[in-house]
Amino acid sequence: MTAVVVKKSWADLQAIRQFLCNGATAEASPPDEGETIFARVLDDTDERGLWIELNTRRHAKDPCVELQALMIPWDSVLAVVVGDELCPAQREAEKLGFGLSIV
Repeated sequence: MTAVVVKKSWADLQAIRQFLCNGATAEASPPDEGETIFARVLDDTDERGLWIELNTRRHAKDPCVELQALMIPWDSVLAVVVGDELCPAQREAEKLGFGLSIV
């Protein structure tokens, strides 16, 4: 699993939010410029941006759920954290009230 920290202004765009939250309205998050997305990276070599896989967890539970790809423009990527086990970091971020999208 990879954590991608993106600009909140990009993640909060309605057209993007519908994919990250499966159409759900986002909860209020801290007033900073970051949002963390936990996703599988598909391609980090595209000069336009970072490609991630959407619906990975939902697809694992229900193979009928379509896997999709989303490109995050490089100017919206603040950081990329790669780790085998990011769950403790996810729980800590949620306790602190940071916005998370797990796709």
